[in-house]
Amino acid sequence: MSQVSHRTVPRVTAELYVEVQQFYARQMPLLEARKLVEFLETMTEDGSIEHRPGGWKLAGRQQLLAEMRARRGDPERPLVEEISARDAREHDVAYYDGLVYRYWFDRMHIEPAGEDTLHVRYQAIVSMTDAAGKVSFEPTTVVEDVLVRIDGELYTRSRVVTHDSPAWADKIHNPS
Repeated sequence: MSQVSHRTVPRVTAELYVEVQQFYARQMPLLEARKLVEFLETMTEDGSIEHRPGGWKLAGRQQLLAEMRARRGDPERPLVEEISARDAREHDVAYYDGLVYRYWFDRMHIEPAGEDTLHVRYQAIVSMTDAAGKVSFEPTTVVEDVLVRIDGELYTRSRVVTHDSPAWADKIHNPS
């Protein structure tokens, strides 16, 4: 008979789980509403977002703000041509013009990693809806966040988005 080794993971209280859920419930609608400065205020000054595989990493509120302003676009503008995320960055195109996007999280796992640090892992998908009501999706992902507590508030220190498709950055978004 073989023995199975189980790593002991600290239990998360219901209060902490709800606090993290509420943090994301405040944070992600800011991005969906393209309130980029307010969204970035939920991250540490040196916060980072990285896309894997074959993607890019941006660090610091200023670098993140510049990239987000260039890519997030405006839902009131005409729908952007069919373009991939990689080509949108290369050609400086607002990838999400003409689209309302929503972030959907599931299977959240929270692991305390010190007195004021949490590792949070969840699965995510992004839906995009155009003015005609057509819905499309980005490739699914696993997201790993490091949240830190500063003066009693949670902030994202880092976010690593691992796309389930190795060709995610070359996928045409919202195809016709």
